[in-house]
Amino acid sequence: MNNKLSKAKTFLAALISSAITGAVVFGLCNKHFSDLKEKENIIQEIFEVKDYIDEFFYEDADDETLVTSALKGLVDGLDDDYAAYMTPDEYKQSVINSQGSLTGIGITVIQNDAKKIEIVSVTENSPASEYDIKEGDILTAVDGIDAENVEYDNLISLVRGKEGTDVTITLDRNGEKLEYTITRKKIDTITVTYDMLENNIAYIKITGFKETTVKQYEEALDNALKNNAKGIIFDLRDNGGGLLTSCSSCLDPLLPEGVVATAEFKNGKTEVICESDAEELDLPMAVLVNENTASAAELFASALRDFDKAKLVGKKTFGKGIMQNTVELKNGGGLKITVATYKTAKSECYHKIGLLPDYEVDLPEDTDISNPDPETDTQLKKALEILK
Repeated sequence: MNNKLSKAKTFLAALISSAITGAVVFGLCNKHFSDLKEKENIIQEIFEVKDYIDEFFYEDADDETLVTSALKGLVDGLDDDYAAYMTPDEYKQSVINSQGSLTGIGITVIQNDAKKIEIVSVTENSPASEYDIKEGDILTAVDGIDAENVEYDNLISLVRGKEGTDVTITLDRNGEKLEYTITRKKIDTITVTYDMLENNIAYIKITGFKETTVKQYEEALDNALKNNAKGIIFDLRDNGGGLLTSCSSCLDPLLPEGVVATAEFKNGKTEVICESDAEELDLPMAVLVNENTASAAELFASALRDFDKAKLVGKKTFGKGIMQNTVELKNGGGLKITVATYKTAKSECYHKIGLLPDYEVDLPEDTDISNPDPETDTQLKKALEILK
């Protein structure tokens, strides 16, 4: 066994011993003493397995990998589909994702079936959009480092970096070598788009609730009102949710003053998670939903319906009415676990149930819902009909 682990064992044993002694001396209750003994037993079980691995496993085991796997396994034991232990790198990425912005050049890539890094989209108005970069181009190198010699996640990190710095990417386009040096900048993920449809009905599509969503949403709503919208269609299809705080901010200008939604925690405590001020938008509304509308997106839809502000159109939603908290750990990693159920102030929790639409409408196969077109989108067409 390595010296580092031996020291850790000695420290833990001493800590447990002193804690037990302290419990006796200060007369702590039997339950506390029992809990301490139970934790000691768990630690001893872990070290028993680790000792056996160190002595008999036929190869050298990496301690960091074993600890990470053990921590992930511990959280997996919760039987919580949304819980996760995150390594420092994974936690950092989760924070970036929730913020809705990153520093980079504005390309989205995947590792295709041939194990090549393929560009699948170029973000509009991004640094990359100023160059001849196309979907289907293969990223072969970053700053001269061969893409085949770098793990996928590490390659993405090489493309990203500090705002204002340059990165050189090498591409392959059907055998033609292309090389561009591009200056990185902060890029906001577009989660809200806006359009005006027939009969002066505004269309606002929200693909997720991130930190940057609120500003984009406010701009879309302001544009709708400036264009004298007679009604609003909110498209939440394929919106998997996101930050409840962002969802609350988006609901606020639409609803009457008061509590909109509450969460119930393990100890029975109830907490207001969404409320609205006195400002209220008085326009007919409809919300498009489907089987992938989940979590905060369901809360948005449910609240508008429960307060008689909108009708739901589409298909039954996913059914996720539970809330997760994410905390940063001392090692720089993160822990995300489910901490509460939630519901609107006027209805029951829809977790594992979903929301049934007021108008159930099937969508023809291969319908593109990324762009509003009532000629092909039967659900959008129905929403327009009920708002006439």
